[in-house]
Amino acid sequence: MAEPNLIYKITILELLHRSGFPLSNSQITDFFLEGDLTDYFTAQQAISDDEEAGLIFSKTNHNNTTYSITDDGVKTLELFKEKISPALSKDINKYLKVNSISMKEENSYKATYFKADRGGYVVQLRITENDVPTMDLSFHVGSKEQAETLCNNWKVRSDQVYEAVMDILMG
Repeated sequence: MAEPNLIYKITILELLHRSGFPLSNSQITDFFLEGDLTDYFTAQQAISDDEEAGLIFSKTNHNNTTYSITDDGVKTLELFKEKISPALSKDINKYLKVNSISMKEENSYKATYFKADRGGYVVQLRITENDVPTMDLSFHVGSKEQAETLCNNWKVRSDQVYEAVMDILMG
């Protein structure tokens, strides 16, 4: 039997490879916790180790970090794929089947902000569907607090904003 930490690292690669889209830290961690495979800290260490080794890369947008597998990660996965037992492979399939739609939705609402050259902040809000932008908005606001408020409210209210804008523009 392979070393557990190696299996966790390979499992993360397999999750990212099979999902076909970036997964958040919490989505990866949830797989391990829901399956009672390991604890939170061990899962975090495995994610960190994979990233440090260049097998996965992270992208952070305002309080949300998502991970994708790199080309080196795919090559490594091919070399160590047999370390994933049939039972673990089945668990990965089940987790992705049950959670795939909600995970895609969760990752399709993006909100970020940055300091504007001439003062204030630019807030970028986006809804994507299959990596195609459905709505893309940018705002200039005066303070970091306003920028954070817009970003924090985007996931909760983006559907309402989309409907309102469509109603106004189509009406």
